[in-house]
Amino acid sequence: KQHHESSLPTYAMLKLYGHYGSQPFRSVAWLLKMKKEPFEFISINPMKGDNRTKDYRAKFPLGLIPAIEDDPGDGKTFALSEASAIMIYLCDKNKWNDMYPSSINSPSDIRQRALINEYISHHNESTRLMTRKVIRPGLSGLFAAEGNLSPGMTHSLSKSPADLMKLKSTIRDTAKRFQHKFLVNSRGSSDFIVGDTPTIADLLAYPDLAQIPQILGIDYKEWPELEQLRQWLDRMAKLPYHDDVHQTTTKLGKLYQSKL
Repeated sequence: KQHHESSLPTYAMLKLYGHYGSQPFRSVAWLLKMKKEPFEFISINPMKGDNRTKDYRAKFPLGLIPAIEDDPGDGKTFALSEASAIMIYLCDKNKWNDMYPSSINSPSDIRQRALINEYISHHNESTRLMTRKVIRPGLSGLFAAEGNLSPGMTHSLSKSPADLMKLKSTIRDTAKRFQHKFLVNSRGSSDFIVGDTPTIADLLAYPDLAQIPQILGIDYKEWPELEQLRQWLDRMAKLPYHDDVHQTTTKLGKLYQSKL
């Protein structure tokens, strides 16, 4: 009678597609690093059109970064894009309940999960405006096609005082709405968006808000009423792997400000 040794199933390492210049990509990479989850980084540069190729669209029809390929446990490759969807998937799969509580636990966990979902659902129409209305115009002026340096600047920071005032008004209003909706509101105040420990809501929000001082060099101290926001940013910056994940942002900031 023959005996065969049983072996544990082996899974391919998770593949993370994207670019550290992308705010949502940094959110996902930060989560993976904080949880010490190994992953293979595959660079996809939107400025070079990497996300618009036929091969990339075949894997990820939305053509977005970040995106992942993973084995959820059945030996079949699973492809997913959109940062919030990826982070929810990773937390559910790996039982990272501290970052995103399970819905099958206590009523308090269910409430916390719902509040995290509330922020995630609101993110693109609130905090994400920092990127769409402020950062993207600046970087499009700094970089030409194919990611090469542009000889000139087109951002409001290099234009008239009136343009600069309008830009800062957008920054102040967006930051103020975030602070009063998610850090200090009728539910009370807390160290992070949902409670006194960070969750995926904080990891999603931080890159869009932090890039204002990181890249533009505009300090939120200009607005005394944003004290709670500044304290939250300071707490987030102390989390593990913050500096590692935001190296590209720091380099962009130095490059951007040198061109002003």
